[in-house]
Amino acid sequence: MTAGYDKDGHDEAALMAVITGEAPGDDALADDAFMTAYRSATDDVALLREQLGLIGRALTEPGRTAEPGLAADPEQAAVPEQAAVPEQGADPEGAAAPEPGGGAGASVTPPAAHRTRSRARSRSRRPLAVALKGLVAAVGAGLVIGTGWLVVQSDGLSAGDDQGGSSAADSSASRPQAGEGAKLGHAGYLACARIVVEGTVAGVETLPGTGQDRITLDVTRYYKPDKGGKRITFPMETGVEPRLRAGDHVLVGIPGGQAEPDMWTTGEKEIARDRAWITEALPASRTFPCP
Repeated sequence: MTAGYDKDGHDEAALMAVITGEAPGDDALADDAFMTAYRSATDDVALLREQLGLIGRALTEPGRTAEPGLAADPEQAAVPEQAAVPEQGADPEGAAAPEPGGGAGASVTPPAAHRTRSRARSRSRRPLAVALKGLVAAVGAGLVIGTGWLVVQSDGLSAGDDQGGSSAADSSASRPQAGEGAKLGHAGYLACARIVVEGTVAGVETLPGTGQDRITLDVTRYYKPDKGGKRITFPMETGVEPRLRAGDHVLVGIPGGQAEPDMWTTGEKEIARDRAWITEALPASRTFPCP
């Protein structure tokens, strides 16, 4: 007889038989109500295992490897050289973005949020199976919320458009998509960013034996934090593309806990585009916790 078989508890006994893998006994096989519950439980458990498998693969799948120029080094954090307010003429945080200008450049920008669809089932669902599926859905939702910003920071870098030269990200990465998903990704990136500024490269000093340049940037506009010193410095790998040069106008983003930027944009057209999504997403980013 199947473990737990009880004519008055077909659902529970059938579900237990499916979970343990025990074949139904003769009494159970002769019970039409039990076999109906058994077949339903088999389908439910198969779907549950499929969903748990998807979650497991999402947790164990390795992320894409970033370019060498995006390596983090918290010990060499970008440090303001002068504790002063921004230079007169620096734009306030909420200023409107200008019309895109000329010039080629490159940019790295955060991605739209990913959406996952699961197939729907039209048949009736047993109460216990529905509860188990609800638990899986809750776990899946927590997984999306908890790892969404990791996607932004680890492999969410996109190439510049066809008119914009080269990019620091893999050329196969896609540009952000319009809509609520993109807005969520932008606000999430800014919530976890430590420094987002715009300015002019004042100097590039190669550090012997390190494979890095020390970039000195004269800041003309702070996005995050909303104010700071007139000048900051930060390291960048010498092999990154585009490599910054003295005199470059650049928009830079540095993630929390890192020293090197994971976003830098050159070229007036590209800077105007990124300035627009940054100013739009900044208010919402202040309400986002960074995992």
